This record gives sequence, C-alpha cells and structure tokens, in this order.
Amino acid sequence: MRRLVLVALLVASSPAMAERLTVAVSTPEIMINSNFAGTPVTVFGVIEAGTASAPPAAGYSVAILVLGPNESVIARRKDRVLGIWLNHAARTIGAAPSFYALNASAPSAALANPAVLQRLHLGFDNIGFAYDGRIGASDPETVEFRGAFLRLKQEARLYSESGNVAFIGNLIFRSTAFLPANIPVGRYTVLAYLFSGGELIAHAQDKIDVSKTGFEGSMAAFAHNQSLLYGLLCAGLAVFVGWAGGVIFRRD
Repeated sequence: MRRLVLVALLVASSPAMAERLTVAVSTPEIMINSNFAGTPVTVFGVIEAGTASAPPAAGYSVAILVLGPNESVIARRKDRVLGIWLNHAARTIGAAPSFYALNASAPSAALANPAVLQRLHLGFDNIGFAYDGRIGASDPETVEFRGAFLRLKQEARLYSESGNVAFIGNLIFRSTAFLPANIPVGRYTVLAYLFSGGELIAHAQDKIDVSKTGFEGSMAAFAHNQSLLYGLLCAGLAVFVGWAGGVIFRRD
C-alpha cells in the first residue's frame, strides 16, 4: 500500500509531457531514369498531444519544408554595353537549397514571430543565402539578384510555397510536394514544424534520397568519378561528329 502511494506521488509530481511530432514520407527513395517526369511525395504526420491536458484552445498549425542539397550559383545580369547585351554584373549565391517546397496550414506570418520564421527559413524572404565577399544581404544589387534567383527557381518549379496541408481529424495531417523532372540528385531533408499560439512546440525530420538509375545513372557516376577521362571523351566525340558531318555533307 505504501509503495502504491509512493508511485502515485511520483507520477503526480513528474512534469507533463509536451507534444511530440512524428512524420514519414510516402516515397523515401526516388530513382530517376529516362522516363522520369516528376513525382509527388506525400508527408504524413501525427501529433501526440501532451499527457496533462487536451490540445490547446488555439489549435495547431503545421509547416512542412522539403529542402534539396545546397548549391552555389553564380547569378549574372545582362547589361547593354556599347549597344551590345553582355553579361556584366554577377553575384555568387551560396548555401542555396537546390529545391525548396514549403507547405503550411496557415500564412507564414501567422505561424510565429519573424525571428522564428527567419531561424527556420520559412518563406522565401527568410531563406538564409550566403553571398560572395563582404557584400551584405541588404545591398541593393544583392536584393535584385536574390529576387531574380528566386523568380527563376519558381519558373523552373524548383521553389514553391503553398497551403497544401490537410488535417485528418485534430492530430493527423498530410501534405504533398511535387518534385519535378529537373530535380538534382542527392539527399533531401523533410522538416516538419508544429506551432500553437504563435509558438514552436515540436518538430520532426525525415529524408528522401534521389538518385539516377540505368544508363543515366552510369553516365553520371562515370562523369563524377572519372571527370578527366569523361571530358576527353566528350571532346573527342565532338571532334568526330564535326568531322563526320563535314564528310557527309561535303560537296565535290
């Protein structure tokens, strides 16, 4: 009897468990071949409510962020020089996700305060790019290049923002992101954030591996592992094609 009372007191005095978040992706591995035309990936999530109380009165908001491998890109701007359009100014944009898809159940501004959104890179305005040299993100030309970079990524369907998050009941949700045919290979990170009342209360993570298969995969591996030989073969093939074209279309 005394042991039962002691256990009850320990349980009553222990801190309440906070919410926990669990996520899983429908397609953890994507293989790219010659017929690949893009694929949707669905993220499923389950919220485990805290043991001490019911879900908060403010309800839950969810943000799902799918990030591709980082890349460094040189953005160039054409200027008119002596009547000719030439590549003139340029900026190197580093630490840029090659793919960025944000799905949220509420507008970004309603999820959390600006500092949290910036720390979590939620929203195009909050993506933390790095720039070459000592140039700051507020530099007017840098702002221009950043805007152009984001626009081109959106046109290529590699950057997107949407409200594509659906709750199935109060504690289960799903979200779908489309990975187009031009996605780069590598490991993609799936981040899920749970908010309530403007506060981040839980987060979870999963991954997607994208790789090439078949002839494309073999060529990509050969080009990466034997870059010098691959370059020589390409140059030799170009010379051969040029010579063969000259022979075929030569007029005697």
